Amino acid sequence: MSHLLKPFPTELSAPINPEPGGNRTSGVESHRNLFCAHYDDCLDEAVKRGWNSFTCTRCPLFHQAGDYEGGVEAYATQRRFA
Repeated sequence: MSHLLKPFPTELSAPINPEPGGNRTSGVESHRNLFCAHYDDCLDEAVKRGWNSFTCTRCPLFHQAGDYEGGVEAYATQRRFA
């Protein structure tokens, strides 16, 4: 059923702190599903609209399961070279 859901980013007025200091409630992972198949589309949308930042928390796909062996940094590195 998730194939019927559409991504829905929401504007944040301030950038997300990339260094939460061990507090997952204020870092990127608490606002965004970095493993979402639509993440790049939402990032593009935020740029087109001139947003400072965005959150995925109101998106129906935010809690969609996703993981990558090696964590976020390994996933980002793999995507950069794809």
